[in-house]
This record gives sequence, structure tokens and C-alpha cells, in this order.
Amino acid sequence: MRCRLPFALMFTVLAAMVTAGVRTASASFDDAFWVSYWGQPKIILNGPEEETFYRGLKEVVFARNVYDRCENPSVLDDDARWLKEHSGVRFYIDGYASTRGNLEYNLIISQRRADWVKQSLISRGVAEDRIKLAVGWGELYPTCLEESDECRAKNKVVRFTYVPGS
Repeated sequence: MRCRLPFALMFTVLAAMVTAGVRTASASFDDAFWVSYWGQPKIILNGPEEETFYRGLKEVVFARNVYDRCENPSVLDDDARWLKEHSGVRFYIDGYASTRGNLEYNLIISQRRADWVKQSLISRGVAEDRIKLAVGWGELYPTCLEESDECRAKNKVVRFTYVPGS
């Protein structure tokens, strides 16, 4: 229940940005700060279980315009295996997209990536109630801003976020 307000607020702001035609991919000082921030390892606030979570799970990578097939299926298998071995852990699934395409398209494809990974994990035996949220962030939190294919590839991923108090 307490998660609804921030997500509702986020989607309201995003809808306003899409309506206004705002691009979030322009390379400004603020963008560079956030790219650096999101590119850093996660800060561990909840002890060794959270640290183990981030060491145990890897990013699921996607090709351009693809949401229903990952480029590293063995990583998805490994992530499912790790999650089944650590059955008490709860988590979010976060989908992302590169800066190609408009904001609306990137939000849609990143949401589809998150949903596909969620269904893939469930089909591999991970209990659905452990996945607290699967959300697409589009191009909003890039880890690379360069206009190269290598850089864009770093942003077409699904990542996992630890939920404390599991």
C-alpha cells in the first residue's frame, strides 16, 4: 500500500513529460551525475543478505527492440537457480531501455522486458509472491550516455533490486 503513492506520482510526472515532448536523454550535468550514480555498485544498507543478493544475481541483457528473448539465457537460468536456493529473498524487477526511440516507446519496451523476466523466473520455479514489483523505467536511469551501440547495449537490461525485511 505504501508503494502506490510514489509510483502513481512517478507515472503522473512521466505522462506530463511525454505530453510535453520532453527528452530525458540530453547530456547535461545532471544526466552525467545520475549516470555515474546508477553505474556504481549498490550501497548495502540491509546487511549481508542484501550484499549476497547483489553478488548472486546478474543483469539480463536484451537486443534492440526485443523484449521477449534475452541475449544471455544462461544468466536467467543462473538467476532463477540462485533465487530458488535463497527462497526467503523478496525483490523488484527493473526493466530499462536505451535512449533510442521516444520516451513512451522506451517505457513500454522496458515494462515488457520486466514482465517477460518475471514470467520467465516464475516458469523456472521462482514463487510469484516473492516478486514484489516488475516495472519498466525506460531510459530514465541510464548507466551510459554515449551515443555508441556498446553504450546503448549497457542500458537495455533488466536488473533486480533487493527488498528488505524479506
